[in-house]
Amino acid sequence: MHSMRLFRVTPVILILAACGKAEKPAEQAAAAPVEPRVVHVTVTDYAFQAPDTLPSGLTSFHMMNNGKELHHLVLLKLAPGQTVADLAGVNMEGPLPPGMIFMGGPNAPVPGGSAESLVDLKTGQYALLCIIPSPVDMKPHVAKGMIRPLTVIAGETVAAAPTPDLTITLSDYDFALSGPVSAGKHIIKIENTAEQPHELLLVKLEPGKTVADVAKWSEKMQGPPPGVPFGGITPISTGINNIVTVELAPGEYGLLCFVTDAKDGKLHILHGMVKQFTVS
Repeated sequence: MHSMRLFRVTPVILILAACGKAEKPAEQAAAAPVEPRVVHVTVTDYAFQAPDTLPSGLTSFHMMNNGKELHHLVLLKLAPGQTVADLAGVNMEGPLPPGMIFMGGPNAPVPGGSAESLVDLKTGQYALLCIIPSPVDMKPHVAKGMIRPLTVIAGETVAAAPTPDLTITLSDYDFALSGPVSAGKHIIKIENTAEQPHELLLVKLEPGKTVADVAKWSEKMQGPPPGVPFGGITPISTGINNIVTVELAPGEYGLLCFVTDAKDGKLHILHGMVKQFTVS
């Protein structure tokens, strides 16, 4: 539901022989910033269509949900030497084994919709996961085979991140917005300063509904939902950030974190990690 980089400027000295002396060195103009690469991922019930290998660096994951259920894209960086096979038997709703890092990814849009998230990929082995429970049996999609390996190799280019106009900081257990939110397009940096991983699911509430209604509905996922999910970021570990770009219409919105608490096993929404805000 990851920072601005600097580009090297190379000085070029032009020597003019006609006057018998050298002019002052002139600096070559800085190269135009490179846009982050865009990777398209298609999800269905219950599989990912995605590349096997990607270069490191800032990468915008564009996820299209072609399934009938809600899906998201969790980028889990494995510990050195691990492969996706090592995740067999790991409870993805519990604390991560040592060395694994949640790097984020686009959180759930509605079926037929899409969501994006900008992630700073590091080299190594990853697993692409969906851990949303199915409304049919409430089993997480990863248990239905919705997992895929990804290898990230060293990239050759350096991309520049867009400048955010809003920052949302995740803590144990709160969402802190850097300012009021107006209608229109926003570039939002979402960063985790907490001790535990957290996610951010962005929901536009139906008239008269509250973020508490969404939390209650998520227990069984039956009947009309009290809000429309349209992205955010999946879990990120301490010190990780993602950037999302969204177009917000006026109305009431909710932020929710469904990560399982490392201390008592309860969902973070039960620790009060929900927030409602107005876009005017």
